Amino acid sequence: MSNADDVATHFADLWAAIRQSDRPDDIIDRIRDALDRKASALSQQVPSFIENSFTLEAVAYETENTQILQVTHRDLRTPFAIKTLPEKARDNAFLVQNLRREAEIGLSMRHPCVHEVSALLRLPDGRPGLLQPWTPMSLASLVKNKKLTLDEMTTTLRRLLRAIAALHAADYVHGDITPANILVPDGDLAKAQLADFGITLKTGEYFHIHGIDHAGSPEFSAPEQMAGSAAAHPLHDIYSVGMLTQRLLNGTNSDGNEKLLRFARLCTDQDASKRPRTAEDAALLL
Repeated sequence: MSNADDVATHFADLWAAIRQSDRPDDIIDRIRDALDRKASALSQQVPSFIENSFTLEAVAYETENTQILQVTHRDLRTPFAIKTLPEKARDNAFLVQNLRREAEIGLSMRHPCVHEVSALLRLPDGRPGLLQPWTPMSLASLVKNKKLTLDEMTTTLRRLLRAIAALHAADYVHGDITPANILVPDGDLAKAQLADFGITLKTGEYFHIHGIDHAGSPEFSAPEQMAGSAAAHPLHDIYSVGMLTQRLLNGTNSDGNEKLLRFARLCTDQDASKRPRTAEDAALLL
């Protein structure tokens, strides 16, 4: 009997035993788990499983402090992203604690305009990982290939302000509103979501409490935030929305843009007390 025939015979016997079992689904799961644990001995092309549920497809993005893994749920075949640390940084206590803090914030937020953090996982090597829906397109990547219409800009800004309002209502200040941190599911700006709580603070907190001198993206962050001396305040996010609006308007025809130009100017006033006081107030200007 050939190896193939031998395997077929044993498989038929196994399948018959499963069908005669009182709980065949449980038996199938146990067999599958056993095969997964022994798979390295069976094949050199074995997929790498995380939490026994996710197949690692690729490292989608990596910097010195962040790694984004593209994974697929083994049963649902649904794509997800896992935000974690690069392997060389897995013992960095500061980065580990900051990622866990980001998970706590993300798991506490559920809003259609805020990108979901689905779970905090532990990778096989011990690194923490934030499980999130796979959304590879950001506003930054989208605007590289097209100019947004005024309607598209307004739609995006309204969703962004709804997300900010939800964060502020939960007593958080995002602190890093940039085109790269606005994700666009299915390339549809009507679904745009605010993401990344890596430097999000409680209102009134200071970055140094978490071991950070100052943080933010210089092109989009309020001057008082970049100075590092001011406590986190919702007006910092309002300023960033104004700077984002200016970026979107760059290179567009000024005709018909007066409302958005005024919106950007008011949100980015150097005197923070003259900016719209809340995200809801800012939305009224649109």
